[in-house]
This record gives sequence, C-alpha cells and structure tokens, in this order.
Amino acid sequence: MSWPLAESSRGPVAVPRRRRRPTPRYVWLLVAAAFLCGGAVSAAAFSIGWKHQAQRNTSAESALVAATATVHTLRAQLASTRSEIADARTRATGLTATKNSLTRTTSKLRTQLATARQSLTAVGAAAAPLASDLDRLTNELHALTSYVTSTPAGQLDAGYVQAQLAYLAKTVDGFRSAVEALASKAH
Repeated sequence: MSWPLAESSRGPVAVPRRRRRPTPRYVWLLVAAAFLCGGAVSAAAFSIGWKHQAQRNTSAESALVAATATVHTLRAQLASTRSEIADARTRATGLTATKNSLTRTTSKLRTQLATARQSLTAVGAAAAPLASDLDRLTNELHALTSYVTSTPAGQLDAGYVQAQLAYLAKTVDGFRSAVEALASKAH
C-alpha cells in the first residue's frame, strides 16, 4: 500500500520508452574514420612542429657550442695577454731600477771626470815649469858632454866638471821631488 502523496512531490510520470533504432554501421565507420583522420592530422602537425623545434634546438645548440668555443678561446687569449702584461710590468720595473742605477752611476762618473779634469789641469800647471827646467838641464848636459869630448884629457878642469856634475845631481834630485809631487797630485 502506498501513502497518498501530493502531486508535485511525485516524480515524473513514467513515459513509456520509445525504442531507438540501432545506429547504422557506416555512421560508426564514419566516426572512426573521422577520429583516425583527426589523429593523423594532429600527429602530422605535432611531427612537423616537433621537427621544426628540433631544428631550432639543433641550430641553437650549434650556436651555443660555437659561442662556448669562442669564449674559451677569448679567455685563453685574455689569460695570455694578462701574463704578458705582468711580464712587461716586471721587465719595466727592472728597467726602471736599472735606469735609476745607471743615472746614479752616470752622476758619479761625471763628478769623478770633473775631479780628474781638475787634477789633470793641476798636474799640467805643475808640469809646465818642469819642462823649462828639463830643457835647461838638457842644454847643460849637452854642454858638459861637448866639453868633455872636445877637450883633451890633460886640459880638462876637474873642478868645473865636478861643479857641473853636482849641479846636474841637484837638478835631478829637484826633478825627482817635483815628479813625486805630481804623482801625489795625480792620485
């Protein structure tokens, strides 16, 4: 037994179902063919897109490899250049030190040269009187030699010869002391 219900709360009235006719086979074949065709077109589009992307990736990878090789080459050149610059700076520092040393040595040598020129001038000034004394001594020696060789042995004046020899000895001693004085000025 059933309870009385309000009309609105009852569910839809059952309508007798109409029997549907089965879908013909060609429709299923047509749907399957459309599905396969869509799949084939999608696969072709995907394949073309994939191929295009793979070519772009390959060219990008090739460009990356070339750029990486260039970077490595440039880094090696940079390292080499930096090494050369460091070597050049080291050589420049050494050359600067050598230049400074040579400048100091040149300055010292110029000072020594000026001193040597002064000494040479002093020696030359001190040697000038010796030249006239040497000429006078040479004349005296020639005169004595001429007297001894031209005068017969029995007529030689022994006192004159002794006086001349003493004079010559004294003059030679004077020359010795003058030469020693010059030698001390030269050193």
